[in-house]
Amino acid sequence: MSSSSQIMPSNDSIHGIQAYKNFVPVFNFTTFQAFLPLIYILPTIFVMLTILIKYRKAKATLNSNAMDHNIFAFIMFYFLFNMLFFFGDYFHLNLPTTGFVTSWCAGIEPSRVFSVLLVFAYYSNFGTIICPFLVCLMRLTIMMSPRHNERVCYCRLIMYRFAIPFLFLVPICLTAFNLFSTGYCMQLHSPFSFGSIIIFEGEDYAKINIIIHFSFSCIMFSSNVGMTTFMFYKLRMTQSSTTSERTKQLTRKAEFSLFLAVVSSVIPFTTNSICSVSFLFDRPLWDYVLFLRAIGNDYETVMMPWVLFLTHPMFRSKKKTSSTNATSNMFATSNTNSQSRKSAAVVC
Repeated sequence: MSSSSQIMPSNDSIHGIQAYKNFVPVFNFTTFQAFLPLIYILPTIFVMLTILIKYRKAKATLNSNAMDHNIFAFIMFYFLFNMLFFFGDYFHLNLPTTGFVTSWCAGIEPSRVFSVLLVFAYYSNFGTIICPFLVCLMRLTIMMSPRHNERVCYCRLIMYRFAIPFLFLVPICLTAFNLFSTGYCMQLHSPFSFGSIIIFEGEDYAKINIIIHFSFSCIMFSSNVGMTTFMFYKLRMTQSSTTSERTKQLTRKAEFSLFLAVVSSVIPFTTNSICSVSFLFDRPLWDYVLFLRAIGNDYETVMMPWVLFLTHPMFRSKKKTSSTNATSNMFATSNTNSQSRKSAAVVC
């Protein structure tokens, strides 16, 4: 709306502007987006809770289909951070763009309360970036340590000396500077209509956040791809060196599991990278591609629990799991021609 450009201050804050105070959203596809995520996020939360309950039952009954507890711990951390990020991004971006909080937001002065919301959204976002890396690291550790005692020792060492501190402390270091910023409600430009806003920290802070986010995402994504490629190689070596049809079947399942893990990280990385690059190099384009961010992030939130629930033997019926009882074991030992070498195929 052209009139909005005439009344907006230089930082695009809507505070105190009467046109925004009087704004009343009209129910259309844009406003419907405030309710659309509930269609898939509520069933996903139910699936996450089901996974947790069934895993605890499987561990209590010593079910052979129960996955390694170290990997499961980080999968649950991944679920947790995905949920935190979903709600953080929902109140930071999704809900404001619908116009439902525009009138209220126009009466709120810029403050650090908005900055706390931004820190929450960024912090949980970094958690969702780190968790797949840690899951991949644990799977690689298990694969390279076929002996049970070695596995337990290495996994415990990595878990408590590196993984958990890395997961919770690094996001704090990467987001803490935002507490010195002043957040406010900002009008989004075309193609968004008048009244579609976003909680914003200012151009300078936003640019720093995006540079940090993009750089860290590239590092984590490259590390994931590198470890996954190496695991694919090890699985191929296992498959080519064994004569056991059972081991080949487990190896194929492990490859499929790794493939799904890669796909679940590629899409959000791609959509977020497009948004980051457009903000840094073509600022007007950022508003046009901003919708990709919600698509990629929600895809990541939903895909992991549903894929795990629908494919892992731990959540199948007893008739199906009885014939594939060992499928979900974290390791599949295969003998080579010399019968002296062992390798691990990760299937989780």
